Amino acid sequence: MNIGVVIPAAGSGKRMKSDINKQFLLLDGSPILAHTISKFKQYKKIAEIVTVLRMEDFSYFQNNILNKYKCEDIKVIAGGKTRRESVYAGILSFSPAIDYVIIHDGARPLVSKNLIIRVIEAMEKFPAITTGVPAKDTIKYIDKDLFVKETLNRDKLYYIQTPQAFRYDILKNAHEKVKAEINITDDASLVEMMGQKVKIIDGDYENIKITTPIDLKMAEFLLSEGKE
Repeated sequence: MNIGVVIPAAGSGKRMKSDINKQFLLLDGSPILAHTISKFKQYKKIAEIVTVLRMEDFSYFQNNILNKYKCEDIKVIAGGKTRRESVYAGILSFSPAIDYVIIHDGARPLVSKNLIIRVIEAMEKFPAITTGVPAKDTIKYIDKDLFVKETLNRDKLYYIQTPQAFRYDILKNAHEKVKAEINITDDASLVEMMGQKVKIIDGDYENIKITTPIDLKMAEFLLSEGKE
């Protein structure tokens, strides 16, 4: 099993109210993206790691992450206008040796070693995997005027996370066959549209995505708790 990891990090800092890419904000003294990359560098089965950035972020990434955190072996490519375009560019950049792909958000720096190991182990059994945690809140389906149409059964709902993992050919085929105008928020949705079953394995409630300032504060707290 030769695994390639795509880390999409071509977002902006709009919801973070930041002038720089949110993945470059500091978490415990290091850029968020540096934390994320470091989590995947230690596994022998992971042969290649590619980070997908906006072109204007290349110089900052080179100076503040690649050189400083010994990430010279990380491939860096330009992303597209959407997350889907960026992930597709990432998977196309792999060498022919790669037969499995892990997708992980650059803004999820608290992914644990145990979770990555669970994903790698599950890849030996299932061709399409996502991580997730059971929904703890009541979730309601609404209409365009914000009236409740239905209260969904929480016992059958999961908050979906990354890492997500796929056999390379399945993921590439889904990116190429599902119409570009169809809006999707994760790669699991793409392969689902191709009729592929996706296995959910237990994620981690602490594996948060840093999108807003409160998320960054929460990540700082969780990181400090882990150190203690």
